[in-house]
Amino acid sequence: MPTIIKMMPESYYSGLITSEYKLSNNFNLWLKAVLDILNDISICLSLMDYVFDLDYAQGVQLDILGQIIGVSRTLPFQPSGGVSPILDDDTYRILLKATIANNQWDGTINSLYPIWNNLFSGGQIVIQDNQDMTANIILSGSFNSIIQDMITHDMIVPRPETVAYNYIVGNLPVFGFDRNDAYIAGFDVGNWS
Repeated sequence: MPTIIKMMPESYYSGLITSEYKLSNNFNLWLKAVLDILNDISICLSLMDYVFDLDYAQGVQLDILGQIIGVSRTLPFQPSGGVSPILDDDTYRILLKATIANNQWDGTINSLYPIWNNLFSGGQIVIQDNQDMTANIILSGSFNSIIQDMITHDMIVPRPETVAYNYIVGNLPVFGFDRNDAYIAGFDVGNWS
């Protein structure tokens, strides 16, 4: 919760009252009533930054941010496993951040890695450009079924127009040949996906 700062304390304004009205009870009560309203407005304004911050917004505030960003809380498809297509706050927040990142993405493979790390700090992504207008996207991490569905429906990973993504979700390193690193490894090390 942010610290609420009064813009101008009541004592500041009461110190500006001339000696003629300093002891006037009615004037001081009127000034306090006005300053209380202004103080409430300044508190409200200071809270706006917090409640509409994408990292802290909840419920209705997230829905308003979704309207601004252009993404509905309800998915345009039925998720697998009978899961509701209406997203909870945490999942919706990931979708909103992914949409913002997609709108700012420069279209290069190298810039996808920071986007992914920002969305899923514990997950890994490997992108292999097949040079035939397709790319293999190898994902690793703990993703629930609705996140996996959003990924396979192109709602999370930015994708250039006309490029087809082949998604492989598994544990790293994935089984493969011609490489032996943290992402792809051979027999007895690599995981089947």
